[in-house]
Amino acid sequence: MQGLLGWCWAPLGPMREASGSIARVEGRFTGQAAMLLRFHKPYGVLSQFTDEDGRPTLKTYLPQPHIYAAGRLDRDSEGLLLLTNHGGLQHWLSHPRHKVEKGYWALLDQTPDRATLKRLQEGVVLKDGPARALQAALCPAPSLPERDPAPRIKSSSHPCWLDLTIDEGRNRLVRRLCAALGTPVLRLIRYRIGDYALEDLAPGAYAEAPVPSAFRGPLPLKPPPRRPEHGGPTGRPRSRPSRRPGPRASRTPPRS
Repeated sequence: MQGLLGWCWAPLGPMREASGSIARVEGRFTGQAAMLLRFHKPYGVLSQFTDEDGRPTLKTYLPQPHIYAAGRLDRDSEGLLLLTNHGGLQHWLSHPRHKVEKGYWALLDQTPDRATLKRLQEGVVLKDGPARALQAALCPAPSLPERDPAPRIKSSSHPCWLDLTIDEGRNRLVRRLCAALGTPVLRLIRYRIGDYALEDLAPGAYAEAPVPSAFRGPLPLKPPPRRPEHGGPTGRPRSRPSRRPGPRASRTPPRS
């Protein structure tokens, strides 16, 4: 059966799971093995497989069925995106409570001074609450292909590259952090998620990555729930007609 929905019992609890080929052997459900892919998302590509407006999506680059992005990357950002067919692994990589670190290279419009870098790490207050970078330091330009279209650099700009690390997944957090300190981001590339790195992947290319040991092996499925023994056509217990007590007989003898 193709595309059967089941359950994946990960260390964090049951997660919805999609698996491609399912078989039942000796009363146990087994499915395809867990898979994890590293993908270099190009600029202008959405981190999803469909789009009603016809914009470029992951479907152009990834032919594998039943895989889903573990986290997101903005359309105007580039770099590492992890995809998996394992619901528990997807949850572990993307849920904020697990504090998975993510590394970015950011091309800034202005070169920040030491005080600005210190404020990035100490934290600033954004509209959705305080936020900070775990690490922020100037770095050389990464050896990556030029972006098409190229970032717009003004004549008054003093651009530089910044290497920073965060452990949150809030929407456009790196861009908002830098903008709050007066250093807008012109180009943003994610090069690391936890222990997984972009390495030498070209834009639009992907490669298999090792699955953590806690998520290896076939994807188990939860057996269907048992139906009640004496159920009706829908599996629900038959309803009994209510017995309403009739009017009580009068204890007073009738008058003659």
